[in-house]
Amino acid sequence: MKIEILNIATPINAATAERAGAILKTMPGVHEVSYFDAPASLHVRIGSDAPARAEMVAELARVGVQVEVERPAHASGSCCGGCGS
Repeated sequence: MKIEILNIATPINAATAERAGAILKTMPGVHEVSYFDAPASLHVRIGSDAPARAEMVAELARVGVQVEVERPAHASGSCCGGCGS
């Protein structure tokens, strides 16, 4: 299993977070969705048959939840934590 982190671009309330999680859980391969409010993000536990990140982002956009653009990984493969990514 893998966890896909979807950082939310605009503030959402608890009801919207619940609805977003419910929508993602209807997608094949999505096993669990957790919402964190600081910073706002959805952590999606997915299997090998899960939808692509773009599909999950598109589903969320249809209900008004905007996801930040995915940041590329560091070229060196390591992270000092300085940039916040």
